[in-house]
Amino acid sequence: MNAIDASEPVFLDSDVKLEPLVFRWYAWSHLVSPVQLAFNLAYRYLPMLKSFIANPAMHEMAARNPKMLGGSFLELRQQDLAQVRAVQQAILQQGTTLLGLAEDILALDRQLQKTETGHSLDHLYAQLPASLAGMVEAGYDLNSHPSLRIAEELAYGDAQLSPPSQELGFSRIRDESRNFFLNTPRLETSERLILPAPFAHACFDLLSASRIAPVPFGELADALGADAALRPRLRGFFRHEPTPRNAPDFTGEGVRLRYFGHACVLIQSSEVSILVDPFLTWDRDDAEGRLTFHDLPDRIDYLFLTHNHQDHFSIETLLQLRDRIGTILVPRNNASNLADPSMKWALRGIGHARVRVMDPLDRIDFAEGHLTSLPFYGEHADLNIASKHGLHLEIKGRRFLFLADSDCKDRMLYRRLIQRLGRVDCLFIGMECDGAPLSWLYGPYLSHPISRKDDDSRRLSGSDCEHAWAIVEESGCSQVFVYAMGQEPWLRFVVGLEYTPQNKQIIESDQLLARCREHGIPAERLRGCRSMVY
Repeated sequence: MNAIDASEPVFLDSDVKLEPLVFRWYAWSHLVSPVQLAFNLAYRYLPMLKSFIANPAMHEMAARNPKMLGGSFLELRQQDLAQVRAVQQAILQQGTTLLGLAEDILALDRQLQKTETGHSLDHLYAQLPASLAGMVEAGYDLNSHPSLRIAEELAYGDAQLSPPSQELGFSRIRDESRNFFLNTPRLETSERLILPAPFAHACFDLLSASRIAPVPFGELADALGADAALRPRLRGFFRHEPTPRNAPDFTGEGVRLRYFGHACVLIQSSEVSILVDPFLTWDRDDAEGRLTFHDLPDRIDYLFLTHNHQDHFSIETLLQLRDRIGTILVPRNNASNLADPSMKWALRGIGHARVRVMDPLDRIDFAEGHLTSLPFYGEHADLNIASKHGLHLEIKGRRFLFLADSDCKDRMLYRRLIQRLGRVDCLFIGMECDGAPLSWLYGPYLSHPISRKDDDSRRLSGSDCEHAWAIVEESGCSQVFVYAMGQEPWLRFVVGLEYTPQNKQIIESDQLLARCREHGIPAERLRGCRSMVY
């Protein structure tokens, strides 16, 4: 093998995936937040690993069944058993403090629910275990129901709770072939190179820069701590030539909207750029008109995150946008709800410093317009989660409404909002109207088991036809776009959905499109990527 020239300028190849990993699990926002990481390790990942180790054949068989996509079965094979055991051992040995924290919080919460009915809670603090002393506050709601508030910001600064196993996986596995994020750890294979990489480390900025500008290979390898033995393999993910870019900047007179798939939209004028819920493909495919990471502008003034779900808050993408963003806009969370960690602190945990928390109806003005944070109902299984907001955007005289996964449970909310903000020209809305049950995402945080009946009734759902139509009527919009609802192939590994024409989501969205057209409103369900100029 030829010697590697450390001074050689290289580009990270366009199709290379940089998967952030925590204990080898694909990192989503709840694995960055230390307290939520603790609960996921204890009550989601360890039980799945134990199940696989006990019966790998059952998991292998389930993984071959398309109907089980997104279920709690590792998409691995019996020959992976040794590496799965190693993942389990790493969690048990390196995650001891985190596992103990989860057990202590759960025990305290159960005690509160069992014994505290309205009397003063002052006696609790002297009895707290060391892991919770100075970290929790107990309180009642107005109906004397007790709850805990965890000082999440202190957890981030605690060396004992800092994730000991943040890594970066390099691979060229196509997006549609990636294992489901929630049920399968990323193992070292001939296709995947894994290196230690704390998420706040500057190596992510250097790697991101190398996607569009040359960087000396030796500088990259040094930043990643790759020794001489690993450098030839690492070098295989880089190339000599840059990847062509598809008009990342817009200098026209109007407003350009670029749809990157799912709920990701880039809004650009000649003066400002705003990116909503960045989730991108890395694989170019001209047949689908794909827009990739390379087609984003070098400067994004505002990045708007609607809520804290994995298909809207992508750690993988956000790590690689860190040096491009002016300000990230997020909703305020409910600090008294374990299932609602702070998006601001998660972003700080991956190295983003310029984060602004918005309350409902907060407004930001810029040269050619303004944007407003809007409350929305739904998509969180009736949990008291506050960190969700929609976007009302007025730019160069055009008004756009981006509602992601809003479920219009009460049309009067939108009537009140439109009375304040005015009718909109274009509505973007999700219609994932038959989402997963509560326990699928939030199960590890439940202090007590929920009944099958209740679990099935509380779903991560957006609007059906009737609810979406209510928003269309109240907003007075003249154009409607329904998001693709995760049907682009590059979303498969985080949404776990493959619809047929018989699925409720397709039937309901088809009905909405037909109703819009009957009323003379242009409407379509998006898929793939698109550029539009207004």
